[in-house]
Amino acid sequence: MTETDAPRTDDALASLAIEEAQHRSRNLIALAVALAHQSLIGLRHDPEVVAFIDRLRSLDAVARIGCEVAGDFCSVERIAEQVTQRLDDPLSPRITRSGPYVALASRWAHLVAIVLHELTANALRHGALSNASGRISLRWAIARSDGGEETLHLVWRETDGPVSIAFGRQGFGSRLLRDLVTSNRRCEATLRLPANGLVYTLDLHLPQSELRHG
Repeated sequence: MTETDAPRTDDALASLAIEEAQHRSRNLIALAVALAHQSLIGLRHDPEVVAFIDRLRSLDAVARIGCEVAGDFCSVERIAEQVTQRLDDPLSPRITRSGPYVALASRWAHLVAIVLHELTANALRHGALSNASGRISLRWAIARSDGGEETLHLVWRETDGPVSIAFGRQGFGSRLLRDLVTSNRRCEATLRLPANGLVYTLDLHLPQSELRHG
């Protein structure tokens, strides 16, 4: 074996290791969904149980996106598509998505997936997707600081839904969004409830090693 062959061998071994780790994580999430479904079967009609299992399924959808092997990154577009298409009407989608190509390290991809699931589920129950005329715009962009840190800026904006009174009546979803995001120093989020619909913004301040864009 020549010296030039060694890096290729190392790269191949690294790729196999990452693929195996991804495969195991997908299997673990699928197992968690099955266990939750079986263990809580007596409570299968409880709204909180239904919501919990649905959150696991959203994570499962993200785990099965097929992240890039090198570095285990997931694109924001594919995360958004996988999560929202499960809850939007496929024949007449009312959630539009737009933004440049951005890929996140998997741990941030999972966080974004949970956030988008909570927003979409809330829109179905209380917001823009609970009536016939409501619409949702999901947009994202990248900004770079002078110090080289990059920020993913994501905006979820609902219009033409019912007049917003409270986000999920301050239930589990709103607490999850608040606690999940505010507990991490790299995250900033705001939730506003103007009369024309909910607006949620999420900023992720990430080093270049955990974010890719083109």
